[in-house]
Amino acid sequence: MAIIVQKFGGTSVKSPENRKAVLNHILKAKEKGYDVVVVVSAMGRLGDPYATDTLINLLKAQGGEICPKKKDLIMSCGEIISAAVMASYIEAQGVKAEAMTGFQAGILTTADFGNAEILRVDPLPITEKLKEGNVVVVAGFQGQTEKGEITTLGRGGSDTTAVVLGGYLKADLVEIYTDVPGIAVTDPRVLPEAPFILQISYDEVIAMAENGAKVIHPRAVRAAKEFGMALRIKSTFDEGDGTLVGPEESDLVISGITSQSGFTAAKFESEDEFSSDDIKEFLKLSCDSSIYLSSVGENIILIEEEKKDMAANLAKELKSSAEFCHDMAKVSVICKSTINIKALTESIANLLLKNGVQIVAAANSNNCSKYIIKGKNASKAVSIIFNEYFSSKN
Repeated sequence: MAIIVQKFGGTSVKSPENRKAVLNHILKAKEKGYDVVVVVSAMGRLGDPYATDTLINLLKAQGGEICPKKKDLIMSCGEIISAAVMASYIEAQGVKAEAMTGFQAGILTTADFGNAEILRVDPLPITEKLKEGNVVVVAGFQGQTEKGEITTLGRGGSDTTAVVLGGYLKADLVEIYTDVPGIAVTDPRVLPEAPFILQISYDEVIAMAENGAKVIHPRAVRAAKEFGMALRIKSTFDEGDGTLVGPEESDLVISGITSQSGFTAAKFESEDEFSSDDIKEFLKLSCDSSIYLSSVGENIILIEEEKKDMAANLAKELKSSAEFCHDMAKVSVICKSTINIKALTESIANLLLKNGVQIVAAANSNNCSKYIIKGKNASKAVSIIFNEYFSSKN
C-alpha cells in the first residue's frame, strides 16, 4: 500500500483543538488509501512545559557546563511526549495508532550530540506496525548511535526526520505541516501581500532557507532532493494545497526575497589577502561562504554580530588590516537557474541605489544575489524589490 509521511510542528500538536486539525489531515490521507506515518515536534515553544527550550532550561538551572549527551537526552523528551499524546488522541477517535521514539523507529545517527546526522534507517519497525493497521506516530528530531546513545538532529531536525523516513519507506509523498499556508515569496509577517508559491524547485527552496527563510530547514530539502521525493509544505489549519517542492522550478522571475540582520562586515583592501591562511581564519567565523565585493573594490566577509569580538581579537592576533562595520543586514534574492544572475544582481543593485538604499557590498552564486546593507534599511530594501517585481501581480 502507498505510504504518506506527515510532519506536524509544535504549534500543531500543543492543544486539543490543534490536534483535532491534525487528526483531520490524517483521516483524509487514510480515506485516500494511504498508510500514514506521522512525525511530531515537541509541543509548543519556550514557556510551554514540554517545549525543547523549556526542557533545556531545566539543565541550565543547575549551573555549570551542560554535558552535550545529557542535553540531547532531555531534549529528546519533548518529541517523545508529543508522540505519546498524539497517538493516544488518535486512538481515542477510534483509529489504531502506535507511538515510537526515533530510535525505536530504526533511526541510526552519528555521535555528534546536538547536531547528529542520520546514517541510515531500518524501515522494518515502522512497516510492521503499518501492516497491523496502525497510524505510526514517530518522535522527530532524534535517533541513536551504534552504542545506543540518544542523539538529536539539530535545528529543523523533525523536518529532516520526516523526509529521511519517507525516503527509506519509499513513501509517495512527504507533507510538512506548519502554521503558514506554504512558502511565500517573502516573509508575510513583513509584507502580508506576498503571494504563496504553488510550485518551486529544491534548489530555490534551499537557497531561500540558507538565506533566512524559516519555513523548512535546508538539510531536509537536500535530503528530499537526494531521495528524489516530492515535498508539500502546507498549513495544519486550512485545506489549501500549499507549496509543492520538487525538481521543477517556479514560473517566477524572482521566487524569494529574504533578509537577515545582526551582522558585522569585515573589510579587507587587497584581493590577494584572501589566499592567505590569516584570511581563512576569518572565513571560519563567516555566516556564509561568500566573499562580497564593494563598489570600491574592497573584499568583505560577513560575520554574525555575536562573533564580532572574536573577529576583533583575531584581527589583533594576526595583525590584520581588517576594518569592521557593525549592525549590518543581508538581503538575498533567489531566482530560477535560467535567469542571468549577474545581470539580475546589477539590476537590483541599481534599483536599491535609486531608492536611497546604500549597498555596502554584493555577491552572487548560482541562483542567488546577495547585498550587504545597513541593518535599518533591511525591511525597506525587501519592500523595494518586492514592489518592483510583484506590484502589478497583487
